[in-house]
Amino acid sequence: MQTERPSPDDGFHVVPIHSDAEQHIHRNSDRQRELILQNSQTSPCCNRDLRNQPQANAVGAAALIFLTGGIHIAWSIGFDGVLVQLEVTNHVQICWFVGAIIGALLGGFFSRWFPYKTLMEFCSLLTITGGIVMAVNRMDLDALLAGRYMNGLANGLAIAPTLAVAGELSVFYKRGTHTSAAEQWPTTIGIFVQIVCSHSWDVQSDFTEEQFQGVLSGVLGSIALLLAFLLSIESPVDLLKQGNEQGAIQALSRLQRPRAVTAETYDQVRDHRTYVEHHRSMGWRHALPALVRLSVLRALYALSLSMMVAFTLAWTSTEVYGDSSGPYVLFGFLRLMGSFTTSFALDSLGRKIPLLLGLVISGGLACGLASRFAGSHPLTFSDNRMALWLLLIYQLFAGIAFAPSSSYLSEAFPRRFKRPCIAISYILEMIVQLLLCQVDFAAIGSDSSYVALYFFILGGLLLAGFLFSVWYMPETKDTTLLQAQFKFQEFVIPPA
Repeated sequence: MQTERPSPDDGFHVVPIHSDAEQHIHRNSDRQRELILQNSQTSPCCNRDLRNQPQANAVGAAALIFLTGGIHIAWSIGFDGVLVQLEVTNHVQICWFVGAIIGALLGGFFSRWFPYKTLMEFCSLLTITGGIVMAVNRMDLDALLAGRYMNGLANGLAIAPTLAVAGELSVFYKRGTHTSAAEQWPTTIGIFVQIVCSHSWDVQSDFTEEQFQGVLSGVLGSIALLLAFLLSIESPVDLLKQGNEQGAIQALSRLQRPRAVTAETYDQVRDHRTYVEHHRSMGWRHALPALVRLSVLRALYALSLSMMVAFTLAWTSTEVYGDSSGPYVLFGFLRLMGSFTTSFALDSLGRKIPLLLGLVISGGLACGLASRFAGSHPLTFSDNRMALWLLLIYQLFAGIAFAPSSSYLSEAFPRRFKRPCIAISYILEMIVQLLLCQVDFAAIGSDSSYVALYFFILGGLLLAGFLFSVWYMPETKDTTLLQAQFKFQEFVIPPA
């Protein structure tokens, strides 16, 4: 069979799958996938969900940890209490992102040395400890600093192992929902909870908003510890790589209800073994194209909900509705609805349709919002009202656009480099947030040109991301991890 060889002088080069071995893998995987899909589609939807529920439960501890992380993210980007705004230093404001970066470095490059269950138990203990430190100290900035560092460390440490393991635990026809619901959905719930608390909390209360964060983190961390102990399951792919085939079969049997070893179990073992064997020879050059794509996507995700966005919401909401908390609650709710509805549609609509739809509409809305702040004329009430509603609708479609990012992270990279690549993408996201927290919004004051510039740039980047995704983001719905990997390998860097 003819093969297409890349020229050494080429940069990126399209490399189709040509080898007989890889074509054989495709044919076998396609036949197995069609049989499993036929079986799954003949049973009612609720039965399929109940049967595969242990796969979601296995990463439930991480989901609760990410929920507490969403609370801290929202707090860091400006949805905090009035008293805290007067007293916190920039270090306290950004420390969660610093902790998350440190945790992601550890989780991405060293987590393979420890069982997933042990990692989640440790992250749960960090979440509990940080919550207790915050809960028992009222308006103590040192305690706040320590608690936020610990929570950030727990979230960063959990992100890479969880997304890697979630993709390997899930059956291919539920992988999109399970991975997105494990990270995007709980993070957005946490953001929504903090937005609501920050604008409905009684500032006269002796029990502060930050203490409530601590109590909530302690409770959720305790539940996460219990879930990690009872429900966490090691990746069957990891067990196969260690030569423990019986352990992999047992793990796969625990990932379905009723617990049993069936013909489908052995088909999954065969798929996982092929997946492990195929990735032994893959290097960083196979991971880099997907890493660039998903790092850009996660950076856009950070820009879509940042301190500048929170500042713009506060500006327009105050001008139009005064001290009302309604616009803030609606802002968080629409973001949550975008993420929630898309998370549960990724295995029916696919990953690419929500991504493209969200990027193009949110990009257009961002440019429209920016146009309201452009020009030297003073902003009218009508301008502020239109800008506010554009911002609210923009959040809905931003939630839709970035819900598939978790699924892509779980399936895009060669297995040997999956955790480091997930960590690098996440670190870039945290760096973007950290840099935006350095902006002096007091100096901006009522100068609308900065807001216009930000949203024009953001809108342009989102629209550029739409065009980029049309060409370079594959559709991975109903594919095994190996098939998804082949789709991401259609654009690789040739060897020197």
